[in-house]
Amino acid sequence: MNRILHIIILALASFSILNAQDSLTVVQLESITYAFDVKDGKLTGKGKAFLEQELAQAQFTMIGEYHGSKRISEFTNAIIPVLDKHNYKTMALEVGPVVGGILNSFKDNVAADLKSIHNKYYTKETDGTIYTSFPFFDTEEDAEFLQTAKDNSWNVFGIDQEYYDSYVMLADKMYNNLSKQAQNAHNELYMKTVSKLKKFYEDDSNDRKNLHLALSGSQLYTKFISIMATEAKNLEIIEALAKSSDIYMLNEQKKWYENNATRIRYMKSRLNAGLARLNFNVTTDKLLIKMGGYHLSKGFSPLGLYEVGNTLNELAEYNGNTALNIGFISRYTKDKDTVVDNYKSKNTYYKNHKQFLQMGKKDEWVVIDLRRLIKEYFYYPKKFSLNKQMVDLVQRYDLLIIPKMEVAGTPNFDLNSN
Repeated sequence: MNRILHIIILALASFSILNAQDSLTVVQLESITYAFDVKDGKLTGKGKAFLEQELAQAQFTMIGEYHGSKRISEFTNAIIPVLDKHNYKTMALEVGPVVGGILNSFKDNVAADLKSIHNKYYTKETDGTIYTSFPFFDTEEDAEFLQTAKDNSWNVFGIDQEYYDSYVMLADKMYNNLSKQAQNAHNELYMKTVSKLKKFYEDDSNDRKNLHLALSGSQLYTKFISIMATEAKNLEIIEALAKSSDIYMLNEQKKWYENNATRIRYMKSRLNAGLARLNFNVTTDKLLIKMGGYHLSKGFSPLGLYEVGNTLNELAEYNGNTALNIGFISRYTKDKDTVVDNYKSKNTYYKNHKQFLQMGKKDEWVVIDLRRLIKEYFYYPKKFSLNKQMVDLVQRYDLLIIPKMEVAGTPNFDLNSN
């Protein structure tokens, strides 16, 4: 009898799949979609109440961004005061622990502090692309959310590798940590090392030799690091640079999985160390974290790994709390004077997400509550069908935000300044 009942249930489930609608309609999505805006650094509109309620309930709020977005920085700036009202005081970022410490040291004029460093250390590729020492902090909008965090007495820290373009800046930092006597004794070594680092960057930019491959074979750089290690303040920097170069070398060796797996383990270890340093109570204290969307996924990420987002989600639930995994996708983008509608794009990624993109608006943000789709898709009777890519989003995020039209951020550096 049990076998017969099992067969009947499977047959009914198959029937429900065949008879489910081919795709989500606007009408179906409207009941789980909330419109809002970000104006003058604040959330506004009908969706404001929904977002504020979700943020208030979460122990860990995760902004799984697509990088280089002015809009997501504006959103981050708007939710920090909301989170602050609910006892958030900590933010983790996709930068190295040393750069994270530098960011945390800024206070009264974050934009000016960032601009000063960018102007001194930015590098320029042969195609004109600008890279700064602080990844994801290139614009005034990025500086603004960090300023808001510091104005509210938040601590920020980094959990990722130190990035490609930070090595000259960090060499300067190590040298400046030396006593005046030691600086005088090793000035020539320092000057030669900085000059060599810049040459390594130039060679890397012109595809002559990978930066980290060059560093690994440089006796000058090795000697410089050994001298810098005589100052205790530099040991953390040296460790971070060594680990970062190891991770980059795996990429250079085309060991893609090992590169990502090692990087994600390092992220988790730095998250643990950063929270411990702040005496963060993982059972009660609250955290905002802003990183690339893959890293803040629930479950198995597209990189084939259980990443930071999954760790935090499980940790929150284990302690009887909730986490909020937020993903982002853009519909409208303004490229100079042209408005690009990704809903009409032939790009495979956007084509696979058209059912969600149809809800995007030019002049207003929308947030879709993906959790409300779980029961109606994964359980009988199914009310609609989703393609594999959309199922993936539903499994990885709680909310999906489609910002209003993306526009370029305001660069926070002066060209030809270094």
